[in-house]
Amino acid sequence: MTATGDINEAGALFTAYHDRIYRYIAGLVHDPAEAEDLTQDTFLRAYRGREALRDPNAVRGWLYRIATHVCLDRLRQRVPHVSIDGEEGARQVASVRSESPSALETTEREETSACVQRCLDFLSDSYRAVLLLHEAHSLTAAEIAGLLGVSVATVKIRLHRARRRLQTIMEIGCAVSSSSGGVPCCQPKP
Repeated sequence: MTATGDINEAGALFTAYHDRIYRYIAGLVHDPAEAEDLTQDTFLRAYRGREALRDPNAVRGWLYRIATHVCLDRLRQRVPHVSIDGEEGARQVASVRSESPSALETTEREETSACVQRCLDFLSDSYRAVLLLHEAHSLTAAEIAGLLGVSVATVKIRLHRARRRLQTIMEIGCAVSSSSGGVPCCQPKP
């Protein structure tokens, strides 16, 4: 294939998957500018490693795997989160206040409330990635296992633990209620 053909294929891949990969990354890093950088890095790595894609029908999972590794590399460079097991962590969960949301954040918050988004920050990177891939991006345990290079049993265990941990965090820092339409909503506890 010619270099022009490769570039055209890369452009088509970018156009088809950019928004989906960006939303996934934004859910992990919670910074639109950083999410855009990491999305670009994902597609750059995909272009450079395009020969590694054996099955063109598996491109979605392949891109999620690359995005996951790009994000985990960046997240490992960050300062670790405060544990919620202590008083200081519990106070931080309770004191987090929402900022004015962007259009993308508003759309995401329609699916998952702002309170849940903040609580996700207190999960470990591996728990947060598994939970977002499964709940927000509808990937199966087998697909996630392939993305992360772990067994299906490990994914199921992480998913179960992530849900339990998120529930505990939400019980500490959130007040859950129902909207007028009956949709569950949560707000930070005062």
